Amino acid sequence: MKKPLINHHVHTTGSDGKLSPEDTIKLAIEKGLNFICFTDHYPCPDGFDKWFCGFHSEEYYANVMGLKQKYKDRIDISFGAEVNWFLGHEDWIKKEVKKRKYDYILGAAHHLGRPSHLSINNSEKNWNETIKHFGSIEELIKEYYTQVRLMAKSGLFDCIAHFDLVKVWNEDSKYFSEDEKWYRQEVIKTLETIKESGICIEINTSGRRKKSRDEHPSFWILEETGKMKIPLTIGSDSHNPSDIDYGLERAMELAKKADYSDILIFKERKPIQVKI
Repeated sequence: MKKPLINHHVHTTGSDGKLSPEDTIKLAIEKGLNFICFTDHYPCPDGFDKWFCGFHSEEYYANVMGLKQKYKDRIDISFGAEVNWFLGHEDWIKKEVKKRKYDYILGAAHHLGRPSHLSINNSEKNWNETIKHFGSIEELIKEYYTQVRLMAKSGLFDCIAHFDLVKVWNEDSKYFSEDEKWYRQEVIKTLETIKESGICIEINTSGRRKKSRDEHPSFWILEETGKMKIPLTIGSDSHNPSDIDYGLERAMELAKKADYSDILIFKERKPIQVKI
């Protein structure tokens, strides 16, 4: 039996991806994928990052719903959204994700600091501005994991995106070492909260395309999630044609190495186990 090839984190022209939803589906079929989940960026609340405006239009939604039916005999498709976490806007998020029939809601902490909401991963320049805002890399990272814990406990999301996004610029441990005691304590405390919350994390292969040259999360973290039996899914955070199957097979092997025998896909906000 053919191994499943699953991409649970895909962007299209519904947000900042380069391919239309239909071209994305055609390419996924060509590359031998069995399942994809559209997770285009959802707009932010008023007054926040305007870059996210204009995403998830009604036309886009209707298009994807039609394509799910058109291609149902060739590839399994779920419809989701990557939604930014902003503390204090839980009611807004809860209302927004009920507006459409989503299969999956992926929570992401891309911004830190109130009220400025500085970017973590937009550019290394912004990253350094964020460090300056917090006074030290340690304080920045502690705030990041605090927000991830709050996001997990909110009950609004099915999965945490790119768990250790704070390492995205950390080429050759330029900013911090993952072996430092304080860092490992923050990670373990956050994983414990995720376990208690009953949601999953993803192996996000996009980190290997970035300066960190490593999946999110790092393998030592994946080993910890395996020990804790935190559910897992896999996605490439695809934005470009070359991303659609990027690192997916490697990610499945890493999952197996971390003692996983299955991963999750989502339908109507419900997890479904898939053997790997």
